[in-house]
Amino acid sequence: MLMRLMMTIFFLIVSSHVFAGTGYEVTVETDEETKSYMVIFGGGRLFAQHTGFDPETKKFVYLRWSRAEEPPKPVAKIWNHDTGEIVQLFKFPQAKNPLPVIPSIKAMKVCPFTGSKELKAIPRLAID
Repeated sequence: MLMRLMMTIFFLIVSSHVFAGTGYEVTVETDEETKSYMVIFGGGRLFAQHTGFDPETKKFVYLRWSRAEEPPKPVAKIWNHDTGEIVQLFKFPQAKNPLPVIPSIKAMKVCPFTGSKELKAIPRLAID
């Protein structure tokens, strides 16, 4: 029993340092429907990645680059009148217009499909 517990703790410690990215299954329940979708944050050992949401196509989009390269630079900056912060916009290959980066699953407070704030995110995919 003690050995099994030690192996589990060892695996959790090692795995938290090995994987750079995570894919989440996000589920949102509203009065009308239950919506479920996948979104990926972070990159792997050889690549880094930004995640964004394109409201025109209603899809999550990704900007990936090799860790050996310089990271992409923002194409524009806007001032958020609500918070006073400067938001950087990046050109995602799958999107027509520049978009802000969603830095993590914790930063995503509202479902882009339903507008609900009741998000349930479960890690389903580890990216190395």
